[in-house]
Amino acid sequence: MRYEIWGEQLPAVTMQLEAGESVYTQRGGLSWMSDGISMQTNMKGGFGKALGRIFSGESLFMATYTAERAGAEITFASSMPGNIKVFEVGPGREYIAQKSAFLCAQPGVTLSAEFTRSFKGGLFGGEGFVLQRYSGYGLVFLELDGAIREYNLKPGLYAIAPKW
Repeated sequence: MRYEIWGEQLPAVTMQLEAGESVYTQRGGLSWMSDGISMQTNMKGGFGKALGRIFSGESLFMATYTAERAGAEITFASSMPGNIKVFEVGPGREYIAQKSAFLCAQPGVTLSAEFTRSFKGGLFGGEGFVLQRYSGYGLVFLELDGAIREYNLKPGLYAIAPKW
């Protein structure tokens, strides 16, 4: 997969996929796609995982787009002013971000709910009690408002937070 993040106030990411490569997103993430890409809607991970995504601000159903030929292009656009950032998730490298930050990811990335552990942090932290956790392996693209700062919470676990 090759990708380009472009645009200033309302950025987008255009991906050029090889035959058989896939990417998934929530409803409303797709901007446009070329011919040669098929779409399949599913719950991605079953009912339990889908329910967790609802708590973290995402949809029950996800759409998976798969290239049927090399060079097929697909674009996902941000729904708010800010940045689109790409992060590589892998063994020993997981991320936590604000709810509704998810834009799209490769199929090996798992999206789940992460609950704030302290009452004070959930009430006064600005992001609420429910965050999103990204684990598994592959690339995840996040749409984030404001400037971005990455925090190392513990070995292998990182938080992505907007800095206003």
